[in-house]
Amino acid sequence: MSRKLKTIAGRLVRELEGKLPEGLYEEKLALFKQVLAQKKDSKDKIYSLHEPDVYCIAKGKAHKKYEYGVKGSISLTQNTSIIVGAMTFGKNTYDGHTLPRVLEQVADLRNSASKTATVDRSNKG
Repeated sequence: MSRKLKTIAGRLVRELEGKLPEGLYEEKLALFKQVLAQKKDSKDKIYSLHEPDVYCIAKGKAHKKYEYGVKGSISLTQNTSIIVGAMTFGKNTYDGHTLPRVLEQVADLRNSASKTATVDRSNKG
């Protein structure tokens, strides 16, 4: 079934290339072509047409081996739990390497550096 869908999608992309004005939707068509050209073992796969930056994250758990999304961080105040910062990170960023960037963002947004930071176990290292 997936081969038939791929054939139909390829025909639609070629038809759109011929009928759409030159240069109007080139980025979208390039994304569609990349999805059609990717194989099972391809690097930098596209998992979502609506959000192309999404990638596969290995969870290492038996019940849920993989998750699809983007690594993110939310900064809260320690006593009142007010959100003071939020940011996302690129592919395969190690959790321990994200903390300095998060603390820098919080310092920039609040105009003062935090005295303490409480993190979960993924930030050790």
